[in-house]
Amino acid sequence: MRDNAWRRGCAALVCYFASITAALAQGVFYTPDQQPAAWNVSQKPTEWDVNLAIGAAMLPTFNGSDRYRATPIPLLIVRWRDTISLGADGLNLYWHDDNLRIGGGVSYDGGRLDHETSGILNSGDNRLQGLGDIDASLGARAFVSYKWGPAYLDIAATKFIGPQNKGVVVSLAAAAPLSLTKNLVIRPHIGTTWADDNYMQTFFGVTAVQSAASIFPQYSAGAGLENVNGGLTVVYLLSQHWFVGADASATQYLDDAAKSPITISNTNSTVGAVVGYHF
Repeated sequence: MRDNAWRRGCAALVCYFASITAALAQGVFYTPDQQPAAWNVSQKPTEWDVNLAIGAAMLPTFNGSDRYRATPIPLLIVRWRDTISLGADGLNLYWHDDNLRIGGGVSYDGGRLDHETSGILNSGDNRLQGLGDIDASLGARAFVSYKWGPAYLDIAATKFIGPQNKGVVVSLAAAAPLSLTKNLVIRPHIGTTWADDNYMQTFFGVTAVQSAASIFPQYSAGAGLENVNGGLTVVYLLSQHWFVGADASATQYLDDAAKSPITISNTNSTVGAVVGYHF
């Protein structure tokens, strides 16, 4: 019993950090790890580029939820020689020539809990009870990024290899960091995500067994567009190294994701703010 409680506690912690990572990647301070962050977009790459920040965010309790929770967020992006990066996108290795960047790496999805946890690092939602936990999974990721004028255009594909999540996700995104003044930077961003039937069924489908054990009717989710999303990041540079920032983003679920009985709200919002240091 003690071992089982320990495993579920670890799973809750993993799911919490994974949900934060997903928020960072899709909304709060959106910036693919191979690109300059909004607060150092005008600076030339150095051998080591490290950004560290802490703050708070308001997140949905699960994708498609109509309930939100306030939670602390960490933010860490590390780049080495502008060829290796570690951050919300995972661990990446990439090649670049002028405005073109091509690479790949390992990403991570923390899955989903079917129950609510307590404390500061809370996650999950008891309305999902009976669906069962979705275990964490690693993903193999490939991406292409192109800088077109002030805008960055990105396409990325990830194949997950978890015990339940073996799906494929393809994302398209665009962002344009703009310096309004010497210290004020804004970064509007938009994107869309396509997912295969395995991924959609895992996160939005309901099997006969799950239906019998939960409040949701049976539902089969197929491949298609999962969502469109967009938002705005605002960053103010306090000094050469210190910065503060905020982001507001929205995600609109589409097709089978929007029709799923698990999706209580077709629109989710994410807002967050941090204070950080650029080394």
